[in-house]
Amino acid sequence: IMVKMILFGVLVLASVANAYSDGIYNLVETSSTWDGTDADRTRSTSIDYDFAYGDEESLTFTLPWSFSFYGQSYSQITVDTNGNIWFVSTNSANSFSLPAAGRGPVTAAWNDDLSSLYDGGVFIQHKTNPERVVVEWQAETYTDEGNLLLNNFEAVLFPDGKVRIDYKEFPAANAKDFDSGISKDDGTHYLSLTSNYGNAFSLAGRSFQFSDVSQGPTNRLDVFFSGTGQGTVTSTPSGIACNTNCYSSFPTSTPITLHGEPSMYSLFTGWTNGVCSGTVDCLLTLNADTSVTAVFAYDAAHQVQVSGGSSGYYSSIQAAYNEVADESTLKLWATEYNESLTCNRPISVTLEGGYNSGYTSIVGNVVLNGPLTISDGKVTAHGMVIR
Repeated sequence: IMVKMILFGVLVLASVANAYSDGIYNLVETSSTWDGTDADRTRSTSIDYDFAYGDEESLTFTLPWSFSFYGQSYSQITVDTNGNIWFVSTNSANSFSLPAAGRGPVTAAWNDDLSSLYDGGVFIQHKTNPERVVVEWQAETYTDEGNLLLNNFEAVLFPDGKVRIDYKEFPAANAKDFDSGISKDDGTHYLSLTSNYGNAFSLAGRSFQFSDVSQGPTNRLDVFFSGTGQGTVTSTPSGIACNTNCYSSFPTSTPITLHGEPSMYSLFTGWTNGVCSGTVDCLLTLNADTSVTAVFAYDAAHQVQVSGGSSGYYSSIQAAYNEVADESTLKLWATEYNESLTCNRPISVTLEGGYNSGYTSIVGNVVLNGPLTISDGKVTAHGMVIR
């Protein structure tokens, strides 16, 4: 049963399950969820983690994938300490008109004058499995500034255009809500949490999801990992970028290319599960929920190189030692070797440890998990740890 109503000049469709729509996005209350970030001012920033704090502060963050919001794709967002995510504007604002702020599209998790001058901040973290970007606020209202009354809430962005807003706690003594929710900033397309569910600061322990319904149905693509090695799988269009089991949703009938990239000391040995095979990129059209498995193997065959060229590869230190000539150098990867090494020949050898997978530079130490026994000859070791 659907009921039509007019709220602030916007046609809103409400069902008995409290679902609302502006024709592009749907808004529903969902199961209470909390994702969170590291929320640490002392942590080093990176492409996956950043933060800002203070009063009327903001920061711009490059997304790991394109995010579609009200039909436009964005590679960056600007978050401010007032509880907002801006997709065009690059500075902070508060207490604005949600339907028409005059600053471009916005997700306003709490539209109030907030501050993290004395504590807290706005924290952004890219997470995987599933792919998402979490924006967490720990902030006081400007009126409460200095009283350590930190209000905690977040917005989570997903590659398929979904936005989830989670409210954790609101100890504020003085709080206002000037209309929170999402907006295209065209005066017509917006969804107000405040009008439909109440002031943001009254929604502690509740979660709300905004889903783009203008793009039609979606299907889920799961990527699983198998084998003794490590690697990364990325997708075109963006959405998958992980080195452990992960998934993302794409519009139905989307052509997708998956690329497997092995990590150092590993090989990509191919795809399984029947959708793709071989070691070339996996090309598929997502017409149903689908899963693929990427297999990476540890490249044991090349983990020892005898000085002198590519023909001198061995799968163990012992096998190399047994065959090399006097005054040879055995180059070893900066990884672990689980073997016992017995040196009992009347020759001199050098064990030179810590190379990268291409043997072009030394990047660490080699670890020998086993005894080294020398009963004849001479062994010189560099960069080797014996356990």
